[in-house]
Amino acid sequence: MKQVENNPDFVDISKYPHVYIDLRYAGINNFMGVDLYGPIYGSSGKVFLHKDAAVKLRKAVKFLEKQKPGWSFLIFDALRPRSVQWLMWDKVKDTPQRKYVANPAIGSPHNYGMALDIGLTDGKHGEVDMGTGFDSFTPIAEPRLEKKYLKMGKLTKQQEANRLVLRRVMTKAGFLQLSHEWWHYNALPEPEIRKKYKIVE
Repeated sequence: MKQVENNPDFVDISKYPHVYIDLRYAGINNFMGVDLYGPIYGSSGKVFLHKDAAVKLRKAVKFLEKQKPGWSFLIFDALRPRSVQWLMWDKVKDTPQRKYVANPAIGSPHNYGMALDIGLTDGKHGEVDMGTGFDSFTPIAEPRLEKKYLKMGKLTKQQEANRLVLRRVMTKAGFLQLSHEWWHYNALPEPEIRKKYKIVE
């Protein structure tokens, strides 16, 4: 990540208060089942966002502190180079899961450092239950279908409430919820990101 490490447009968020790093693509606990970030990030522990997105994350941290004292964010993914996006796309492009991975030809907001995959921890019992894990490419993970699965009993009221805690603090800080992944938030609308910012290759 040398291309962003010394670039003033990007910020290392790994030392932010109430933010824990759990980069899923730096291990095998992801839909690919392989470590995609080891060759890129190494063991630096650094995680980057564009500075414009980082400002909003700081706001979200303050809102979370007020709403849920003792809770913190879990960062599953932030800036993702487009070289990794191509690897993901090659795995899903001919499957029903393709809608969950942005086509690298146009780029994911992650490739600009303008998106976060994010969850919550309550500081006592670990990761807060959202009804599915991160990278669960299934309908029950989709915010737009929450009411349906709540009525079917496949999503509990507590799981929905937990998602709403995350959604409220993130949207209040200026992030936009992706409609088919409870964990994904963009710092700006995608067309605006692609128009104003540069992809990190």
